Amino acid sequence: MKKLILGIALSLLTCVTVYAQQYMYGTTYEGGANGLGTIYRVDQNGMNFQKMYDFNSNDGGKPLSGLTLANGKLYGFTTFGGPASNPGATVSLGSFFEFNLLTNSLTVIKSIDDKSEIGHTFHNSPLLTTDGSLYFASQGVGWQNKSVLSKYNPVSSTITVLDTLNSAKGSIKAKLMQASNGHIYVTTANGNANSYGGVIRWNTISNQIEVLHSSQGPNFGGPHEYYNSINQLLEGSDSSLYGLSLYGGLATGTNNQGVGCFFKIELDGTGYVSLNLFNVGVQDEGYLPYGGLVEKNGVIYGTASEEDNLNVNSGTLFSYTLSNGIFDFIYTLDLEGTRPKGTLTESPNGRFYFTTTGEPSINSGNLIEFNPVNGAVTQRYSFGASNGVRPYYDDLAVVDFNAVSVDETSLIDDFVKTYPNPVQDIINIKISGSNKIEAIKILDLKGSELYIDESKTKESFINTSFLSSGVYLLYIKTNTGSTTRKIIKE
Repeated sequence: MKKLILGIALSLLTCVTVYAQQYMYGTTYEGGANGLGTIYRVDQNGMNFQKMYDFNSNDGGKPLSGLTLANGKLYGFTTFGGPASNPGATVSLGSFFEFNLLTNSLTVIKSIDDKSEIGHTFHNSPLLTTDGSLYFASQGVGWQNKSVLSKYNPVSSTITVLDTLNSAKGSIKAKLMQASNGHIYVTTANGNANSYGGVIRWNTISNQIEVLHSSQGPNFGGPHEYYNSINQLLEGSDSSLYGLSLYGGLATGTNNQGVGCFFKIELDGTGYVSLNLFNVGVQDEGYLPYGGLVEKNGVIYGTASEEDNLNVNSGTLFSYTLSNGIFDFIYTLDLEGTRPKGTLTESPNGRFYFTTTGEPSINSGNLIEFNPVNGAVTQRYSFGASNGVRPYYDDLAVVDFNAVSVDETSLIDDFVKTYPNPVQDIINIKISGSNKIEAIKILDLKGSELYIDESKTKESFINTSFLSSGVYLLYIKTNTGSTTRKIIKE
């Protein structure tokens, strides 16, 4: 029996246990320790907010986009500062970065500046495709308003520029999407036949950009969509593409532009139809839709950033039922948050979460939960200066730590240090990066707890004079995971 107990205890010595929990990660544009935004996470219920990283001017800050999970790490873009390391560069315009979930550390993959071959100004996070690549598109290149389409291989750490869009094909602000046919689709903000944008795709077989649809704009026999600036397309369960335009539709908005429409188009570019036209000045209806679309149980959901009149009850939720074609505004935001611009993300709990910016001066932004079962809308978090403010096009990244690949030895070596061992009196425990120690325990080999410290620090010194000579287990729990190590008391 004694050998069995000892064997079980020793099997724990090098074990790293990552929390059996799922989180949602996002970014803020401003605030935090350096005023340049943060990376944060909440649990699958939108609760227990934690700031994980403060952006800085050296690595880049002010991210407009959210984050994408790939190969066990998060990827995203900043729009300000950074190293400006490309030859001949004079202006820093952010970075393309990788964020290590286990060490909470950020690595710049590519500096973005006025000489960057991948362009600059990325409004959305990269797209993870079925082959494991990350595809992304810049709004501009140099000082020209034309986009660069690129892909990144997270395994080989290589970037490939695929195409530079000329003015006829438009510029891209929206997030890319991959359809069931393998091709990559996106809307453009301008360009195409009448310079009002449209729908294009990257043909993954021919490796060419194809213009599928050119928006007509308000003066070409409208109403039509145009300036499809931020919204990601959605392939519905009926295999059609659905999208939103930020402007267009009925000419009731400023400068006779219209204030957006909800449209449908087939994968081959045929069958375009406007399904709903947004209007200004209608109570409990919305306009200027920034975010993308999601579908659940045959119903498409989205948000509009305004309701009725500008900055009054700023924002609405809407739905579109595929089976009967009914479009409906289902909720008007008020105290829950104002001006949503992020795309809804479905959590493992079956509910949707999205952020609001709170701009221009209403508040600092909020995280909101929407329950599609009962229609309930609940504010889960209110952003503040120290933890980051103004989340913009912040599609949340769902991370299941059970599925994240962990190199146990490198994880321990990266941020948890314990010394000396053997120990005579004081044992030192230090943790690096933005990680924190949440609990320390010393156990005997039977598993009995002899010492507990839950002071939540980055460094701890334990006087072991109360221990007899022998072998013990040192358990350290951090905000990212836990480790159990053998210590020898002399």
